Amino acid sequence: MNIKPLICGCGAVMLALAALAQAAAPTRVKDPLYGDPAHPNISGMWNPEFVYLGPPLGNAGRPAGPPPGGPRPGAFPPGLPPMPQLTPPYAKRYAEWKHKFDTDGSQDPDSVTRCLAFGMARFGTMPVEIIQTPGQITMNLGVLHDIRRIYLDGIGHTVGADPSFNGDSVGHWEGDTLVVETNNIRAGTIDRNGVPYSDKLTAVERIRRVSPTRLEIETTLTDPEAFVTPFTMKRAYVPMPPGSRFEEYICENNKDL
Repeated sequence: MNIKPLICGCGAVMLALAALAQAAAPTRVKDPLYGDPAHPNISGMWNPEFVYLGPPLGNAGRPAGPPPGGPRPGAFPPGLPPMPQLTPPYAKRYAEWKHKFDTDGSQDPDSVTRCLAFGMARFGTMPVEIIQTPGQITMNLGVLHDIRRIYLDGIGHTVGADPSFNGDSVGHWEGDTLVVETNNIRAGTIDRNGVPYSDKLTAVERIRRVSPTRLEIETTLTDPEAFVTPFTMKRAYVPMPPGSRFEEYICENNKDL
């Protein structure tokens, strides 16, 4: 019995299967954090180029003009409104807090000062690491160990969860733009100056990598209790230097009021 042809046939099949497996393997990408080749890559270490951190207020309750030499980091880019128009109850609350702050330096409304969290409206005001995988985007701030999770699994919003600083975020892709809807947000402040929002706040973000070296996020905040009209702000980010890593951050004033 001659078995040599049978052996040769098996070898040919094995070679063919190996070639098919190699052809079917996903193409490797350069960014080691990127794990979702089906969608645009927004992962990486990103540094804010401009953000709204709450510039100093002028006498009329509006931000003072730009300092000599141009706007400083953290200021609004030109053409954007400095703060939402507050409803009368929240305008009163803000005025009372500002008077107290001007009098004794109190920063009670600021969750960041108390080492808690930035909150949804302020989350992107610091360097952020974006880890992108199928079904979820994870955003990690380098400060306060603050984490956001954006679910892309199609299940929808979490039901029955307690309100949280960053809320419950679900997203979907519209072309090259990630659209994120967030609800169930705990009441907080929109900036370090104490401009308040209620637990009725919802947010819609449009996140887009406009070039290899620029990420833009447009966020519309809607709060029927605290804002007269929805408030839209824009932020832009550039890559942090290659090899950047976040170190441990220790905050020693951790208290919730």
